[in-house]
Amino acid sequence: MKRRNFLYLFPALGLLACGVDERGFYNKDQTAQGIVPQASLFGGDGNAVSFEDFRGKALVVYFGYTNSPEMVPTAMRKYASLIRNLRSKDAERVQFLFISFDSERDTPALSNTYARLFNQGFTGLAADAPQIAALASQFGATYTKKSVAGSAAYHFEHSNEAYVVDPKGRLRLALAADALLEPITADLQKLLAEK
Repeated sequence: MKRRNFLYLFPALGLLACGVDERGFYNKDQTAQGIVPQASLFGGDGNAVSFEDFRGKALVVYFGYTNSPEMVPTAMRKYASLIRNLRSKDAERVQFLFISFDSERDTPALSNTYARLFNQGFTGLAADAPQIAALASQFGATYTKKSVAGSAAYHFEHSNEAYVVDPKGRLRLALAADALLEPITADLQKLLAEK
């Protein structure tokens, strides 16, 4: 086998190693929960944003905060790479949403500016603490505020999954922090192909 042809096998082998569930997804299927996320959030321009505004697109939703020293920037770079490597026709139908749970420090404008540092197509959103808590619970995202010494005053311990909402507005997948890009891409293409 030529070396060049052998290299093309790596992505396929990676997918096989991940395993597929009974619905054909590589990542954790959330369909049975029947959740259609609802929230009133605010975008960088200060205008109200809801999940209905994104119908027709698959959403990759990630909860974090802009002062995270390592975990959030690492995840944001990963999903920037995901979007960058999608076929153009798929990339047009996928929207990444960064939702801050640090309601004290992260304004909608700051959240959006932060998200766009990683990819100009990303959208950062924020809201008050009760709205964010209610929304995070719909997804199963968790976070706990912890006091620390120094100028930061506090940080968060939080889950590090991302979530996929399908073009009809239904929560469909949870993406583990260590989920590989090829299986995520395959799952997004499957959702985008659904009728």
